[in-house]
Amino acid sequence: MSRFPRLAATLATACAAFGAMAPETATAQDVDLHTLRWFVHVDLIDAGAGRDLAFWEAAIDQATTTGNKLLEGGQGPFDNICCTRMNRTVSVATFGTPGDGLDIIDSAAETAAIDALAVPSSNAYLVDSITNCGGSPAVGCAETPFCDGNGNDDPNRWLIVTVDSFESGTLGTVLAHERGHNACLNHVAANACQIMQATVTNPGLGGCFTASECTNMQAGRTTTSSGLTCGCHTLAGANEPDGTACTDVASGVCSGGVCGVSTGDAAVQLITSAATGSASSSGTTDDAVRISALPADWTELGPFAATSEEIKGMAYAFDSDVLYGVVPTAADDAIVTLDKTTGAILATVGAIANGADEITSMAYDPGATSATTDDRLIVLEVGGSSEFRSIDPASPSTATFLGSLLVGPATEFRGLAYDSIQDKLFMSSNFGPDGLWEVDIANCPPSPCNIAQVSGAGLFRAQAGLAYSPVSGRLYMVGTGFGGTRTFVQSIDTTTFASPEVYNVDPFFPGALAALPEPSTASGVLAGAGLLLALARRRRGTP
Repeated sequence: MSRFPRLAATLATACAAFGAMAPETATAQDVDLHTLRWFVHVDLIDAGAGRDLAFWEAAIDQATTTGNKLLEGGQGPFDNICCTRMNRTVSVATFGTPGDGLDIIDSAAETAAIDALAVPSSNAYLVDSITNCGGSPAVGCAETPFCDGNGNDDPNRWLIVTVDSFESGTLGTVLAHERGHNACLNHVAANACQIMQATVTNPGLGGCFTASECTNMQAGRTTTSSGLTCGCHTLAGANEPDGTACTDVASGVCSGGVCGVSTGDAAVQLITSAATGSASSSGTTDDAVRISALPADWTELGPFAATSEEIKGMAYAFDSDVLYGVVPTAADDAIVTLDKTTGAILATVGAIANGADEITSMAYDPGATSATTDDRLIVLEVGGSSEFRSIDPASPSTATFLGSLLVGPATEFRGLAYDSIQDKLFMSSNFGPDGLWEVDIANCPPSPCNIAQVSGAGLFRAQAGLAYSPVSGRLYMVGTGFGGTRTFVQSIDTTTFASPEVYNVDPFFPGALAALPEPSTASGVLAGAGLLLALARRRRGTP
């Protein structure tokens, strides 16, 4: 539980207020809707294990919501947003008889048996596993017609998804992928984030579409007039600006082409240093990239400076509305301020004389009072030794020793984030099995600092930047996997460390990370910063 529950509640209320200041969307595209009738094999019903029909119905609904974010939202420059969704209009039912073998699809005959069920409308079936879909094991299987470009002319299709995909956290991706097959889409291998990749990875929430794939997906709808609109798409097929109000959810705001609650991920934008256009495991992180935190759509803002300066650490001081960065050099590390809109270096405000040592990550602690005297930038410096240090933002040319880091190699700890509501410091790394660490910074010194991996499976990433947002009360991680060929963006609960939706985006090589509030218009940011400053003072017990 948060140490500051009243602050968290007030913060949520205030953020909803400034999210609602954005103008309503004037126009929007109509949704091409894929309505599915859902069936769960009877042998999957196990009330004693908590997996009754209501359990599976909830899992299916959550997977549909996740799949719709992938279809409708963006995941980087390669992607095309697509105004199409899936839904169900009737309760989930069971199919089959106990012991009939259709809970495990292991032959073409059993696939044909699913096809022969012939329930009117497009149908989705949940089974335990699939060992034979066209001769190969799979986590999903679907009927794939030829493309004819005629929408709604033969919507009665079948698809099969599995408990295997549910347990691996990819059911939403698999569902959207298999419905893509129903809409005549075939497997591709061009881009790692495409939803029609032949292999679904874990994590695997990639939703990238080409323009033609979106056209065919929309034409494969089952409903010609859904009465729904994509409130975060313009009629021209572009994203409404992040922070624009939307009505798909209560007090909703747009983020990356989808509508989310104004107190959650949709209220957050991420800024990262990156090497764009890179699908390798290395790069020079001298470009600024902006990421919509909800579906992880990203845009390259441009270089930090004309001289290709690389940013290694980054932190956002929410109570002063200042974005800080670290530029490492051979003799010292420069502390700079960054433009929140363009990422450009605004000024060098300090220099840490650390020679060959290098600051690799940074976090912001607003301190316990409303005075600026206890504000600090916490950094990790690696080299001859690996040490946590504190920098005063008011005079950032001195780094005060806090304690040593004895776990290593320390260069693999790329992210640092300070949860200002719970007063906790976190680090990210590619060390399994969890990859997220908590630092007992309050008891440093004496040196060394005590650190421990938190219990959050699937949080290890290479080059993992880490940031915290007091707007949503969540951690954000951006890192790579599969030898740098895939880039992942995820939102993490700071108490349970759950991260149910990990977005596999159009790849780039990430570095430092900071979390800023939405909306991104000048007036919205100023209003949000003012509210956060007032809340920070309440948190510190000062009027």
